[in-house]
Amino acid sequence: MQQTRRSATTPDRQHPLRRRRFAAVLALIVSGVVLTPAVSLADVTRTSGSAAPPPMSHRPVDRPSTTLTRADRMPTTYRSRKPTPAPRPTPSPTAVSQPTGTSGAPALSAPHAPAGLYVSSSPDLAPQFCQATAAPVARSIQPLFGVSSGAPAYNTDRLNLRAAFELSLSNGEPLLTQTVGFVGSSARFQVPGGVLTDGSYRVRVRAEDGAAVSEWLPWCVFTVNASGAVPTPGVPAALRISAGPYAGFQQCGAVSGAPVVGTRDSLTFAASPAPQTIGLNYPNLSSTFEIGHPGQDPLIRKTEAIWPGGRVFGTGVAPGTLTPGPYQFRVRAEDGNVVSAWSSWCAFTVTG
Repeated sequence: MQQTRRSATTPDRQHPLRRRRFAAVLALIVSGVVLTPAVSLADVTRTSGSAAPPPMSHRPVDRPSTTLTRADRMPTTYRSRKPTPAPRPTPSPTAVSQPTGTSGAPALSAPHAPAGLYVSSSPDLAPQFCQATAAPVARSIQPLFGVSSGAPAYNTDRLNLRAAFELSLSNGEPLLTQTVGFVGSSARFQVPGGVLTDGSYRVRVRAEDGAAVSEWLPWCVFTVNASGAVPTPGVPAALRISAGPYAGFQQCGAVSGAPVVGTRDSLTFAASPAPQTIGLNYPNLSSTFEIGHPGQDPLIRKTEAIWPGGRVFGTGVAPGTLTPGPYQFRVRAEDGNVVSAWSSWCAFTVTG
């Protein structure tokens, strides 16, 4: 009896429930079909640049339209898909610009030009550099030529670096060419006997590293005078005074004024040989200094041999020798009976 009643009333109770479920499903279907394409269409329209704005009813209510940016409104699926180009490798400048030899290996660059070409009468005498105001004079028929590598920063890694000396008469007639290796940063070549006699010549040099060569240095004109006659030495120059071993030198004729020293100073008077005197074969080269008050006979007259190295004439005066007052000194070069002219007077002051 109860079973019959339950089965009879169940369809009546379930009918309204079915209708409500159907209505809910229908509402979801309608909202999905209508609303979703409207939002997508509006976004596509904005992405393509259309000026028509979407309907207000289709904008999200939780995001005010005044704060939205173009990037915020653009769906991820419609953003630019243009691929980013990969960076191209930059070729190495060395690989592009470095020349190659016939075998395909990089060609060796030219060495740096040498510097400091000089002529010397013998290995024991000071060199006469070709850039000096006076042309070098060799007192031997076998002079010595020398040069430095010029720029160690460029040439130190060249194990085969050599110096090529070219010797000729002053009129350009070639005599010989000699290539020698560098010892450290210098290269020297002594002319063999039987090549030169008294006369005028010229020499030049360049650096070589296999087939790679530098530019030639300018010609250096020099004279050979081996007859035995001793020429008159030049007048000393660059007169100067030092007040002590660590005081340095005050130059005569400087813009700052005459040198000033003290009575208790250990004084040194010095001068430089003339360029045409340096490196010549003066066996007894010396200098004579005169020191005294202006307009009076010299108080001191001293003759000193040239200092070791052959580049400085000098003499010393002990502390207390000179009293306060004005003084002057001069110097000349001598070799036996061969005497140069006196230099100009150098004025200086001694203070208490």
